[in-house]
Amino acid sequence: MRKDSAHKLLNYFESLLSNSLDEVFIRRIISAVYFSLFNYWSIKNICKGNKGKGNNNDSFPHTQFIQDLASSGLDPQIYLLYVYRVAVDHYTLNPTKVTLTSHPYKGRTQDVKIDENILRKILESAKDVLSFLDNY
Repeated sequence: MRKDSAHKLLNYFESLLSNSLDEVFIRRIISAVYFSLFNYWSIKNICKGNKGKGNNNDSFPHTQFIQDLASSGLDPQIYLLYVYRVAVDHYTLNPTKVTLTSHPYKGRTQDVKIDENILRKILESAKDVLSFLDNY
């Protein structure tokens, strides 16, 4: 993944905010944003010489990603991205109550509503994370 790929993706998603987006589309955007940041973080780790698991040492756990960003001063941003990524990929109802099962947020429960307002917040948080990852 090239550095500009994640930036282009976020810019594209921001450009869609002027349209009326349905819930399914918003869910897919949130998931794509989270996983693009995760993949960017993973490739940065590989470039730094860190090894993941798997035959190519390129499989990193989500918990490591979350803990790394949370401990780097991005706790509010990664929490928001993570709780909504879990909501859009693992919960059906909207609004709903999400209970997280991975550290460092294991056991935390939050009410979530998936809509364009939260998508704006997700994209703002993603930009903060992306800025950090650019210099990671």
